[in-house]
Amino acid sequence: MRVKKSIAVALALLLIPACITAQSGMTGDLTVRSDPQGAFVRLKGGAIVSGVTPARFRHLLIGDYDLTLKKDGYETYKTTIELDPSKQMEMDIRLAPKTRFKTAVRSLFIPGWGQRYADKKMKGFAFTSLTIFAGIGYLFADDEWDYRYDEFARLRDEFDSLSVAGNVEELRRVYPDLVVAQEKAHDAETVRRVVIGIGVGVWALNVIDALFFFPEQRGTFTVKGLSLTPSADTENVALKLSMDF
Repeated sequence: MRVKKSIAVALALLLIPACITAQSGMTGDLTVRSDPQGAFVRLKGGAIVSGVTPARFRHLLIGDYDLTLKKDGYETYKTTIELDPSKQMEMDIRLAPKTRFKTAVRSLFIPGWGQRYADKKMKGFAFTSLTIFAGIGYLFADDEWDYRYDEFARLRDEFDSLSVAGNVEELRRVYPDLVVAQEKAHDAETVRRVVIGIGVGVWALNVIDALFFFPEQRGTFTVKGLSLTPSADTENVALKLSMDF
């Protein structure tokens, strides 16, 4: 029995250094650099970690992770990577800038899409909502016009038939109703055209806003994590100094 215990202790003493060596050898990490620098980077998988580029993650992360990079004025970058704590990994990512043209094209197809793309979410929501309301209004206006026009067409056909028959009394009875039906059909058509005009106006204003009021990026100078950003309003001019640690 003592011999077996001695063998077990000896094996344990031999395995402990091996385990320590194996763990100490797991020095792999992930370095993420972006062009331009200063992008927010987020890793999501078995754990969630974040930082600002250039970022170096020394955590022992294993498996598949979703990598996301965000920076004002640039398109969000997303990908999936497989991390191995025994290996070092470096990623250099060039972020695509958001442009006036990309914004306008999006708003050309879907009102408000370009504004949301340019991070003007409230304005984008407003344009999309107005377009939807205009579309719903058109459906109601068009249905009302169809009804009024059909009523006018029915009375007109009846009046024409009575004219051919030469029935004067019936013509006098139908004529006032025909005039009223014509006026209502004309009013319904006017409302329909106004609603169409509002929809077209919202769409055009949305495209103009995306094209001519695209948020320009102010110049930012970054040196080893130290950023200098100019800002101005109607009363003050200032420089914003920030440091990434």
